[in-house]
Amino acid sequence: MRSRSLILVVLLYSSLYYNCLSDKTCSDDDKSCSPQAFFSSLFIIPSGVYIYSTNTKYQGNLAAYGSTFEESGQNICKQEKLFSSLVNQFCSEVRALISTSTVGYSNFSETFSVPDLPVYGPTGSLLNSNWSSFETGAGGLKLTFAEAGLGPDDFWSFTEAGGVISSNNCNAGIDNSVELFGVIGSASTKASDWMNLGGESTASCDSYHRVYCICYTTSSE
Repeated sequence: MRSRSLILVVLLYSSLYYNCLSDKTCSDDDKSCSPQAFFSSLFIIPSGVYIYSTNTKYQGNLAAYGSTFEESGQNICKQEKLFSSLVNQFCSEVRALISTSTVGYSNFSETFSVPDLPVYGPTGSLLNSNWSSFETGAGGLKLTFAEAGLGPDDFWSFTEAGGVISSNNCNAGIDNSVELFGVIGSASTKASDWMNLGGESTASCDSYHRVYCICYTTSSE
């Protein structure tokens, strides 16, 4: 039933889009000629930073999926985005919510131009009033990640409380052995140290955990 509904929506859009092109009436304000505007008009999706979870669980060698740790995280999240429970499929920027060897949570806004907007779970449940508080954990969360629709499982964060890079990061994401460890975040707390509950939440790098992803649109777009 779900796939049939999706096909009908695609066919409807294709028809509208074709008619616009054939009549040469497309404009920036014509929702029927803009894929993003057309579908956004069907739903009320508030502007913000959205967080979704991967369906797949990964070992700690999270840098193995791209030429850099940051690119690897992007690749993981991009390939899982469409099949996640994310309602805002039109946000153009995707990043893994993992501190790399050079960029911690607290630097995401500066390094990746994450806007200081409300932070939502995948289906629109409010987690934090703004990104600047979220990336450092200030004030904690309004809901647990599990309550916000990300599932009950812990996730790789490689991050210490305050949003700073942890030395427990599976050797900068290149190791999946039992000897090394990586910090995991908690899906079941609202506390400000959700990215490393109690300051001692680690797992061996050979274990499997989900990856959290953020999706947003920069202010320049």
